[in-house]
Amino acid sequence: MRDILLFTMEEHIPEDVGLELSRAKKRGVLLVVSGPSGVGKDSVMLELLAKYPKMQKLVTTNSRPKREEEQDGFDYHFVSREEFEKLIAEEAFFEWVEYRGHYRGGQKRHVQEALDSGKDVIWRIDVRGVMNIRAKVKEMFPHSAFVMLAVSDPDILKKRMEERASETQADLEWSVDMAMWEQRQWHHFDFVVHNEENKLDETVSAVANIVEATRMKVVV
Repeated sequence: MRDILLFTMEEHIPEDVGLELSRAKKRGVLLVVSGPSGVGKDSVMLELLAKYPKMQKLVTTNSRPKREEEQDGFDYHFVSREEFEKLIAEEAFFEWVEYRGHYRGGQKRHVQEALDSGKDVIWRIDVRGVMNIRAKVKEMFPHSAFVMLAVSDPDILKKRMEERASETQADLEWSVDMAMWEQRQWHHFDFVVHNEENKLDETVSAVANIVEATRMKVVV
């Protein structure tokens, strides 16, 4: 069993411990946020970005044409299909998918560059994506945290989806079933945080505390 030394405020902290604490405070953390549809991933991410200037979202790469209102490097890194396929061959991505004829994915170097600058990076990704990338991310970035946002009552998800009013009844039922399946994949995550109705501030605080704990984590 490893010995654990505890230091009181009055005791002198050894120099090597002090140096590690100093380094840890400057360390960037990769926060991967996921969860079922309707759980509030975007709301939580936007609130984190607004409250914590050290945090920035991971801008993923997309091969589709840029829309007029979009900004390259902010909404996505836009590249041609040929450029994207070249990046695939170079193993530049943690994961990538093809959706409606266009590629999209998260590049390793974009995460590394942000973390090297001392930023905390928020990556919003779907549950299946987490299942695909978790091992690779943990190997490359040990100071990373995978957080599933969840709800205690499935009816909350159904209510939120109904409020979107963008699906037929059959599609809505399928989406609810899929959301329940996604929430049952909690064991692929480091933490599960409930995002209940009218408690966004509590959810955001809980996730921010996870980031700070991960920053100070001892990796051996």
